Amino acid sequence: MDGAPLLTPPDADLGIRVARIDRFDAFQRLRDDWQALEARDPEGTVFLSWDWLAQGFRENPGQWMVIAIFAADRLIATFPLRTKVRWSKSRAEFQTELAAGGLFLWSEYTGFLCDPDWEDVAMTVFAEALQDLPWHDLTLRYEASARRADLFLRAFPEDTFRTGFRDYHINKGQTNNLLCPYVDLPDDYETWLGEGPGKNTRQKIRRFTRRYLDSGTLRVEQSKGAMLKSDLAATLKLWMRKWAPVKGPETAKRVAGNYMKILAAADRQGLLYLPVLRDGGRVIGGLGHILDPLHKRVHFILAGRDETVSGNHVGLLLHSQSIRWSIAQGYNVYDFCHGNEPYKYSFGSVDREVRYFSVRRRSGARHSMLDPLNNAQALARVLGFIENGRRQEAALGCRQVLGQLQAEL
Repeated sequence: MDGAPLLTPPDADLGIRVARIDRFDAFQRLRDDWQALEARDPEGTVFLSWDWLAQGFRENPGQWMVIAIFAADRLIATFPLRTKVRWSKSRAEFQTELAAGGLFLWSEYTGFLCDPDWEDVAMTVFAEALQDLPWHDLTLRYEASARRADLFLRAFPEDTFRTGFRDYHINKGQTNNLLCPYVDLPDDYETWLGEGPGKNTRQKIRRFTRRYLDSGTLRVEQSKGAMLKSDLAATLKLWMRKWAPVKGPETAKRVAGNYMKILAAADRQGLLYLPVLRDGGRVIGGLGHILDPLHKRVHFILAGRDETVSGNHVGLLLHSQSIRWSIAQGYNVYDFCHGNEPYKYSFGSVDREVRYFSVRRRSGARHSMLDPLNNAQALARVLGFIENGRRQEAALGCRQVLGQLQAEL
């Protein structure tokens, strides 16, 4: 694999080589090795797959990089990152910020792809490689492997970096968004129904199924083909009706756009599962899921429900029938994803905690904090300064980028 080595660890017998990948043609040549690594990593997710990340990387040149670690010529770990420019008022300079590469598609989970036999070595090598690159802070939210996050942060020297974990609550502090309830699925639906939900929920599911589905009053259908676009729009419209008054119209519109982005990305790969509940020809509820066939997981992403429909059968029917479908398709996990909302536990869920951490260079660090990869972004910000009459910032920013360009000559 081409790419300039970043470092060689003291134990050269390991044959470790580290490459930085920041061009799509190089990322494309990594595809077969990356997919072989996906198959070896039990901690992986569909959101760290090559096919998933390629959609975001292809459309955002100059705004991402991957740190790739090889043992001999075998790829053993990757760390996909997004790069972004900020203007530091205190230092009067542009700085590169690092975050999860999956954010281009609003991915549910982030982190590292790694061969489990190399986990301890790889996390240390990632940290050491990043220390020599130009950036100011790194923030990673929804990292799915607690042990890897601990190993990674431990490898940053305390005298030059501040590291730490963060909490993340939403809905005015009521929801811990770092808790991800999930259901381990048995081999058949009746086993789940008998052992998973609590007695009250189980009785409701059976009663609502007989009353609404078995009778033909309502029907649950997997949306596909010509109906998919309109059904997804209807589900998002129902979501907006509920949440726009709570979140505000602009915030709700932005979040709905993010849902559309992630579900459209799944659809392009054939990984979208969208069951809808119909009353005649009208959609009164829908659930958007992303499928992970490799790891046998179904990730619940979006719910839309007609709030004018009385009773609490819509959500129960949709989730229970989604679980039925998941079991029938051979999936092992039904994942409710971020947030410990109480209703998720009525289906027999248990918690999985994900991590939210940050790494920041301490003040006074004598290290370039703008990656040359981000020069174009920085110049775009300079243009904005000029258009807004911020001539001093524009001049300082131009000098910084010019210095970077001259250093490359």
